[in-house]
Amino acid sequence: MINAIYYDGHTTRPRPVRLLIHNGIVSLNGSGYRRTVRVADLTVSEPLEHAPCLMRLPTGGVLEVSDPSLHELLAQNGYAAPWIVRWQQRWPLALLALTALLALLTLGYQSGLPWAADKLAQHLPSSIERKIGEEQLRLVDDGHMRPSRLNLAEQARLQRLFAEMKQPGDENSVYRLEFRDSRLGPNAFALPNGVIIMTDQLVRLARSDQEILGVLGHELGHLHRRHSLRSLMQALGVGVVINLFIGDVSVVLAAAPTLLLHQNYSRHFEREADQYAIDMMRANGIPLSPMADLFERMKERAEERNAGSRMGPRQQAERSEYFSSHPSDGERIETLRAADR
Repeated sequence: MINAIYYDGHTTRPRPVRLLIHNGIVSLNGSGYRRTVRVADLTVSEPLEHAPCLMRLPTGGVLEVSDPSLHELLAQNGYAAPWIVRWQQRWPLALLALTALLALLTLGYQSGLPWAADKLAQHLPSSIERKIGEEQLRLVDDGHMRPSRLNLAEQARLQRLFAEMKQPGDENSVYRLEFRDSRLGPNAFALPNGVIIMTDQLVRLARSDQEILGVLGHELGHLHRRHSLRSLMQALGVGVVINLFIGDVSVVLAAAPTLLLHQNYSRHFEREADQYAIDMMRANGIPLSPMADLFERMKERAEERNAGSRMGPRQQAERSEYFSSHPSDGERIETLRAADR
């Protein structure tokens, strides 16, 4: 016999009862109350140390039992705990479940979040893209860069040369090319609102129009594939992605300009932009080697400046040179050279 407390589900008054469990049947006996219930019809709570067990009856009443022998008696009379409870009671299985959960979370972060960011970036309203790009452009002009010092004729010439180029696959990505003077070195980047910015320093570093057009094609690739927005979604995390799906864009608008200004593209995004540039240069009969020459020259220049710089680690991290946001290596440069071969 086991002592228990019965609640009928209609009042809060506890009723002391005694339980007899035998042949798959639970008999309840108390003052003015007698009943039998099959063990198979009971819903038994998970066993917890120092906590009573709750058994829900088919009629809605609840039995509260503190006797530690209850679960053993139930098992002897045919009661099988849910599989999740049995797993928790066996540490090898619990460890396996924890490992599987961590693997699932890692997979979700590495694959699920980029997938969600990609889908969201593709369906983000154009008004939000424009707003994000305008805020980033304002941040650029408020302190990071100054108006271009290139003469207007040179700016117009480069804008015309790039506008005359055919985009790959008969695409027609809308963009606006602008120039800025930068105190922090050569740079070029695309904003979500379609603005491509190239610095005077990058124009002066280039030795031919082909080099400049190659970099602009690369930036148009970032713009066409919405790499800025996709990087932003991944950087801000799951919570912001969910907020965007339900229509809350305030967090994105607040954080986007700064994050986009200091973002580093993934190797996958860089390869996509490189391939877009390759396709665009080929569509216009322009060789890729000049673009590789510029990348190589800029890479060497950045390495020399970093080696001889007296700036601290934080100052070096804040530099806006092209390769701080567009990491390059021998593989990418060789890919561009191989495109001509």
